[in-house]
Amino acid sequence: MNIFSPTKTEFLCFLLILFRVSGIFVAAPILSSRNIPPKAKIGLAFFTSLILFPFIKAPGIPENLMEYVPLIGKELFVGLTIGYIATLIFIGILVATKIIDFQMGFGIANVIDPVTNIQVSIVGEFHYILALMFFLVINGHHLLFSALAQSFNVVPLATFEISAHLIANINQLFAEVFVIALKIGAPTIGALFMASLILGVIARTMPQINVFIVGMPLKIGIGFAMLIVTMPFFFILLHRMIQKMPLNILNAIR
Repeated sequence: MNIFSPTKTEFLCFLLILFRVSGIFVAAPILSSRNIPPKAKIGLAFFTSLILFPFIKAPGIPENLMEYVPLIGKELFVGLTIGYIATLIFIGILVATKIIDFQMGFGIANVIDPVTNIQVSIVGEFHYILALMFFLVINGHHLLFSALAQSFNVVPLATFEISAHLIANINQLFAEVFVIALKIGAPTIGALFMASLILGVIARTMPQINVFIVGMPLKIGIGFAMLIVTMPFFFILLHRMIQKMPLNILNAIR
């Protein structure tokens, strides 16, 4: 493939690559941030596609517009799927910390996340930013781009088809969000539940104690103590999930 003087077929092939690459800049963590200017995203997608272009072999690309336009939609869907699967880890973190915040009494204290521009809980925002920083530190973005490059070998250009197996894999990944949330939040959620249970028993056996005044600071203290104690395990679990991310991506689109 000649990058500087491509034929019509090569140009159509490059466009398909560009649309698949563009999908991760719409759905992937960090890359889809609204803080990144759209022009920067377009430029990064273009140069990433330009780098991949000489190494990708494509089957016969139809030059008929009616046959070519559906291929654009399919390649964009592949890119969105890759980006979304990478984001599932962070969605699981937000789900877990939302439950923790609710039990600690921070359920109505939300802040605007500057990355996603949505309302998140205080503890959730703290863990989300930590997870993003850890994602960059261990080169999770390298793993994401590696999975993107390998996706062209797993699903060559213009060959992607939506099948029952794909839908089943995506449904399984949806369920994985709650598994991730349970793994991350189980110790803290369990401790806060036990604290609520003990306070309930105290309220029944010793009515003279105002458990509403005692319970709120107690649950906040227990919640923060458990978050500090479980922080090393949080990073260990996060590291394993990020390392497993490329395999999950390739299995989903295979």
